[in-house]
Amino acid sequence: MGMTFRLLAAGGAAVASLALASGALATPRLIVSGTTIQVTEDKSDAAPLKITIYLATGFSATLGQAAGTQIGGVHADLQALQISPDAIIQADGTVLTADATKYTANTCAPGAHAAVWLLHVTVSGQTIDVPVYLDPTTGTETALGAAKLQLCLSDPYDNAGAARAPFGVKIINAKLTLNSGIINAPAAAGSYLFRTIITPWNTAAPAPDAAHTIEAQSIVSIPASLSLKATVKTIRHKKGKKTTVKNSVLLSGTLLENLKGVAGAKVDIYGGGKKRGSTTTSSTGAYSRSLGLPNKTSFQAKATVPQRDTTCQSALPTTQVPGGCVGATIAGYTISSPTVTAAPKKK
Repeated sequence: MGMTFRLLAAGGAAVASLALASGALATPRLIVSGTTIQVTEDKSDAAPLKITIYLATGFSATLGQAAGTQIGGVHADLQALQISPDAIIQADGTVLTADATKYTANTCAPGAHAAVWLLHVTVSGQTIDVPVYLDPTTGTETALGAAKLQLCLSDPYDNAGAARAPFGVKIINAKLTLNSGIINAPAAAGSYLFRTIITPWNTAAPAPDAAHTIEAQSIVSIPASLSLKATVKTIRHKKGKKTTVKNSVLLSGTLLENLKGVAGAKVDIYGGGKKRGSTTTSSTGAYSRSLGLPNKTSFQAKATVPQRDTTCQSALPTTQVPGGCVGATIAGYTISSPTVTAAPKKK
């Protein structure tokens, strides 16, 4: 289709009168893992007007790069409501630094900012820059995190009139993958809480729906580690003057997050570069698998930890987020163990 989409008008979203909406955000998720920050919602959720993400206390952001520096990549899935609720458009691009002094006059996140990042995306052949405003928290807001990222989005509903986002575009997935060193994790082991506060657009009028503002959380537990130990077992069987030797190896280890075991993760065992079997971690994060050992072999374990949804921690009061905290997410990931070598005994 030869369509052109302008998609998002981030800097000038109006935040005037408040009203109740017929729909509201219900199932957004914040997913933070390594260098990735992601916000998702269902197609049935109300469109977000403003997304504020708080970096967990202990984390930090590296700012001060020259304007135009590429510091990561971005992917977005966008629901084109004017076409169909099932019409999904994908957008990909880069994250660039900008001159923050040029982004002070917006009504959604007004004033000076410590830094501005541009989501520099291309959709249907057209390039769009969407600002993300970064600032350290101050005053009572420091209880929410060390710093905040703010993103403002256009109204996708038909009652917005001329201000409506082209094709009624509504974001349902935004994923920033930042370069190493942009977001820095603390050295101390711990469970760190990221928060997002999302205010949706009113589906019945072109105004914010503050009454359905919600919180979603992401829990990052560090460090994550996967150990591996190889224990050779040799069985000798003597028959007459002949002795036969049979070797096996017990491969065992533990998957830990914040020094605590992770249950239910799939662990694949590789020997000599080939997959030799799989197992699952126990309630303590432990796993083991026995294999035959005819020759000297190097082994490695690779664990796949699924994304997990859990309950909110230290949820914000409804005076601050009237819609409450809708849930917390622990991101999925893969992790590899060190390599160990096992040698059979010949006699």
